[in-house]
Amino acid sequence: MRVLDILKSGFIAALLSIGSYGAVIDSANIISEAVEIKLNSIGDELKNKTGVTLNLLTVENSAGANLKDFANTHIATLKSPYVVLAIMPKDFSSKAGQLDIFASNDALALFDKEAVLSPFPQTGSIIPLLTQNKGKDIYNSSMLNGYADIADQIAASKNIILENSIGSQNRDTINIFRYLIYGSIVLVIIVLIVRKFNKG
Repeated sequence: MRVLDILKSGFIAALLSIGSYGAVIDSANIISEAVEIKLNSIGDELKNKTGVTLNLLTVENSAGANLKDFANTHIATLKSPYVVLAIMPKDFSSKAGQLDIFASNDALALFDKEAVLSPFPQTGSIIPLLTQNKGKDIYNSSMLNGYADIADQIAASKNIILENSIGSQNRDTINIFRYLIYGSIVLVIIVLIVRKFNKG
């Protein structure tokens, strides 16, 4: 009888753990354990403080696969308000992967989807990092950056500060390097122009 009780309690614990909040559904196996832990902590805090579910869904790239279909299957298990950052990474046979953000209408009003998905480094928090050619790490850095950006925007819309937030550290670093490079180019051009006028 005691063994049966232990098995029952184990089964109940397993069911509860399935129902517990996990922000990352990494079917494509592109997210490292450390990043997954960080994303789960951000997502858990966001859910507790705002009521908004923020998930990262990664899907393996296979022939004829459609990211929206996989996302809709996942969304069917969620209650509003929700946001799902979804990616199907490119594989060797395809030139491009798929990336999108799916959200309930009430959650969509809490963040700027177009800005997050912008290809421009000044505003975009995912695509500028995805376009770098650094192997699997582009997925860890871009998904962490994009996920955190969405979470921060949602929190800010509700006047909440997330303790687990990474802030805009990645974007600030990218901007600093970009300004240094642009500044160096402008300085070289100015020096060349001044030399040309001094010789003439």
